[in-house]
Amino acid sequence: MYVKKVNCSEWEHVSIPSSVRSIVALNLNNYASGRNPWGNLKPEYLEKRGFVEAHVDDGLLEIFGLKQGWHASFVMTELISAKHIAQAAGIRFEFRGGEWKEAFMQMDGEPWKQPMNKDYSTFVEIKRVPFQSLMIKGE
Repeated sequence: MYVKKVNCSEWEHVSIPSSVRSIVALNLNNYASGRNPWGNLKPEYLEKRGFVEAHVDDGLLEIFGLKQGWHASFVMTELISAKHIAQAAGIRFEFRGGEWKEAFMQMDGEPWKQPMNKDYSTFVEIKRVPFQSLMIKGE
């Protein structure tokens, strides 16, 4: 996974912890019927991780991971927060197939199967643009 920080033109590689099974990128502080999976983080933690407090209008995506079903359940009931990965102005995923021929994805509540090939990479990029979101199928 690559992220682009605010006012930066370069993509920075960010490792995804091996325990993470699902990645969520939000530009809102709520998810799944009003839950707050990013959590209410203490200023010391934010500073240590290089994060800022999440706001709807800050131009940042909060990127976090969910480990297993039990972890997602605890996050959704707000007993714990999700695994914080990054905050960025943009995010780029690189997928390459192998045993898996497709990745299961969802954007704004709309699911799709993203085809993958073992011979070349498939990129999915999420970034702020001055118009509504759209999905493009390239050939």
